[in-house]
This record gives sequence, structure tokens and C-alpha cells, in this order.
Amino acid sequence: MESQIKPSDSHTTSGYTQNKARADGNRDTGGVSPSQKSLFAVDSILRLLAIGATLAAAIVMGTNKQTVAVPLPLGPGGASVLAPLSAKYHYSPAFIFFVVANAIACGYTVLSLIPSVAGKLAARSGAHAPASAFLLAVADLVMVALVMAGASAAAAIAYVGYKGNSHTQWLKICDNFDRFCHHTAGAIASSFVGVIILLILTVISIYSIYKRTSCAR
Repeated sequence: MESQIKPSDSHTTSGYTQNKARADGNRDTGGVSPSQKSLFAVDSILRLLAIGATLAAAIVMGTNKQTVAVPLPLGPGGASVLAPLSAKYHYSPAFIFFVVANAIACGYTVLSLIPSVAGKLAARSGAHAPASAFLLAVADLVMVALVMAGASAAAAIAYVGYKGNSHTQWLKICDNFDRFCHHTAGAIASSFVGVIILLILTVISIYSIYKRTSCAR
């Protein structure tokens, strides 16, 4: 009878020892695996890059203006006079929407650092907060749509400024307002970079939810 019980006791003791070792290992690492630590670091870096991209886009477009002297004909005699013409971002509703969209995305990304850091602390303590992670992922996706809409609208107007439209008799203006158009192109490019970063952040947030829920099972 003793020979039948001892192997069972040895197996139980071995299983208990292994479980205790795993628990001690998780306690030593704060309940966060190396992959999760890397994910947290990437998330923080990308949010800082998104802040820089959207802030640069909003500032460059919001301060974009240029005044040039354009010759205007006075009459059939061929005489002309130089008249100052200005190009400013707020002359176009699309550019105004562009600035507002990027400013909102920048402000959101700054605020999103708070729940992001809170999620890291919760993970370190072994707690799971899928609800906050889900809200963060949804908010990231909303910012992707908002910035993409603003950048696309601004890009459409900028294209007309560069190329014009012969069908509607819209003349291109970038031959005269070259600096204004270059700044516009730079702001739009920076905004699209922000869109890509925010999209990556959305994927990371969704993956983080998956990892947390799978670990909680």
C-alpha cells in the first residue's frame, strides 16, 4: 500500500513545486512578460511620435501664409500694375478642418499617455483592464479616421492648387505661391505619417487586448 501512495505523493509535490516556481517567477517580473514590456515601450514611443507628427502638421498649416505681387492688367493698352495677393490657410475650409483634426489628434494622443501608463501599471500588478484597453483601441481608431479625413480633404485642395482643373477652369496657384504650396505639402505629409502611426497604435491596442484576455483564461 505504501508503494502505491508514494509515487502519487511525489507527483503532487513535484507539481506543487513547479506551480510555486512559476508564481515566484511572475512575482519577480511584476506579472509582465518581456514581450509585454517591449510592447509597452513601443506603444509609448509611437504615441510620442504621433504627437510630434500631428503637432507639426497643425503648426505648419496653421501658420502657412504668403503674399506676392502679381501684375494685373489695367486696360487694353497693355499697362499693368503690381497688386499684392495673399494665400492663407483659413481661406479654405478644408485646410481649417485639417488644422482642427490634427490639433484634436495631438491633444488626444497626449491625454492617451495617461491610460497607457495606467495600463502598464495594472499589468505589472497582475490586474487586467480589458475595458480601458478596449476604449483606448476605439479612440485610437476614431483618431485614425479623423486625421485621415482631414489629410485627404487638404490633399484634394492642394492637388487643385498644384495642377488646376481645366474642366472647371480652376487655375493652379502654386506657380505664384510656391512657398505656401511647399509648406502645405509638408504639413499634409506629416499628417499622413501621423495616420500611419495611429493605425499602428490601434493594432497594438487590439493585440494587447488579445494578450490580456488570453492570459486571463
